[in-house]
Amino acid sequence: MGLTSGIYRAHRAGRTTGFAAGLLALALVAAGCVDDPADSTGPEPGSDGTPITLAAAISETGRHGVEGIEVVRGYRLAVEILNEKGGIRGRPVQLEIRDDGSDAQASARLYAEFIASGAVDALLGPYSSPITETVLAVNEAAGMPMVAAMAAAPSIWSERQRQWSVQLLTPGPAYLQGSVEVAVFGGAQTVAIVYENTSFPASVVEGVREAVRRHGLEIVLDRSYEVGAADHRAITAAARDAGADLFIGGGYTADAAGFAAAAPAVGYRPVLMSLIIGPGQQHFAEDVGQAARCVAGNSPWHPAIETSGFIADNATFVGRYEAAHGTTPGYHAAGGFAAVELLAEGLDQTAAGPGGTNRGALRDYLFSARTGTIAGPYEVSPIGDPQAGAQRALKGLQVQWQDDGAGGLALRIVHPWAAANAVPCYMR
Repeated sequence: MGLTSGIYRAHRAGRTTGFAAGLLALALVAAGCVDDPADSTGPEPGSDGTPITLAAAISETGRHGVEGIEVVRGYRLAVEILNEKGGIRGRPVQLEIRDDGSDAQASARLYAEFIASGAVDALLGPYSSPITETVLAVNEAAGMPMVAAMAAAPSIWSERQRQWSVQLLTPGPAYLQGSVEVAVFGGAQTVAIVYENTSFPASVVEGVREAVRRHGLEIVLDRSYEVGAADHRAITAAARDAGADLFIGGGYTADAAGFAAAAPAVGYRPVLMSLIIGPGQQHFAEDVGQAARCVAGNSPWHPAIETSGFIADNATFVGRYEAAHGTTPGYHAAGGFAAVELLAEGLDQTAAGPGGTNRGALRDYLFSARTGTIAGPYEVSPIGDPQAGAQRALKGLQVQWQDDGAGGLALRIVHPWAAANAVPCYMR
């Protein structure tokens, strides 16, 4: 069956949008069309030296450029170490990266081009939940395996019947639930929930509200703001005036820095400030200085955890990253590295002979594997499950910037209690 027929069937089944299907169809026509990969049982990876190509379009510029560059560094380092070890069954691995400029439709066009080229064996995801959701319509219609390294919004997988796309890191609702428990431990009784009105931050605060109800805290402020429209000082002043002991939420890196800097500027000292994206990154303290002290957040990964995957153990990853870039990696780089590990393990496990790759076998592996990467345990809901492709093994960590004893700040794990390497610090 031709791939254009596969697109038609996917569209009839509601598995793709008109925009995404149109992009893919146009790209395939331009390329002369290729066979439906789901029906292909061609030769598997062998030891003939033919390269295996992984591809990703990701934000190296635009509003997600800071995070996207970190992910790319993880992708590149994993491929570098993999090839030093002989590649996959004697075949070198090539990585093709293109900048999507933090634009969802541009990213979808780039993935359609990758697929239409016929030269790509598997896909690595873009950055952010909204961009990933747009892109998944393209690769799902084409039947191309993808590991979505940086998409946490549960709506991407819930009731979507995904068959080719799997989630690597912690689902959004679990991101900051541990911070609520940390705040309660410090005596917090009231909460300000503030968040960017996009899918991923909204999913995080749904989990926060659940944890707040469970612990019996009072919500004194609950408000959203549009992308790029947060008045950080005004919002933190509103939380101060409402008497919020816990300030929790945010959006992406710029908002985390904005809220952390705004709190001391307006004289706001909550028991705890916990923010979605930002505090888990190594450059956060450099961005905001001492205002980062005691600020918490989620990190699916930490340099100190003892994990290992198909390519390396965590200590090796951290050491190689530091040698290459002169700084400790954050979880975005670790997630990128882990995504390559997962694909490489899948390609290795489904190898059977010289030549190309069997996309169907790789897809089946990704949806059924119980394994580990440097990011931690991996297992997703299987095909046929309402949450098919959604991560269900990795829970993530609550991290916090604390005094390092030498006049600086260090990022430490404060929750879950069993994994903590420090006692939480509080702003008051």
